[in-house]
Amino acid sequence: MGFTVTGIGELLWDVFPEGRKLGGAPANFAYHCKAFGAESYPVSCVGDDDPGRDILQALDTHDIDVSFIAVDSEHPTGTVSVQVDGNGKPDYVIHENVAWDHIPLTEEMLTLAGKADAVCFGSLAQRSKTSRRTIQKFLLATRSDCVRIYDVNLRQDFYSRDLIEEMLDMDGRR
Repeated sequence: MGFTVTGIGELLWDVFPEGRKLGGAPANFAYHCKAFGAESYPVSCVGDDDPGRDILQALDTHDIDVSFIAVDSEHPTGTVSVQVDGNGKPDYVIHENVAWDHIPLTEEMLTLAGKADAVCFGSLAQRSKTSRRTIQKFLLATRSDCVRIYDVNLRQDFYSRDLIEEMLDMDGRR
């Protein structure tokens, strides 16, 4: 059996003036680990809309398993509007109340967590109570030897010192 990795959290389109690119640190982690031969699973949620279907298609095209990506009929697929100034400095607007703010917890996800050798998660997807609860329960279901990669994302007002410290202290064995 191979090395199993998961990336749980935001899955979105970064929308640049010249077009969109697939984004979200946990999804990027899963994608790159797959490219290095790992058994890799992004865990997130997209909207039941064309952008969401496009994400699922793009991942499928790269042979990424999408079975742990929920489809939400009530919230749109996440997007980040990106503007780049004349010096090449980007400015991001991370849109709220999108599908990845509502990642549902399933028994299948908890089973996956128990198999994971590594998991990438971040602070950004924990801006909503639903996704925060799902991510925390997922982490608690991992084995004690599971490597945890924490992407601390200090953007807009989607973080707090308390959340960052709580997640740094989380060891998955509580």
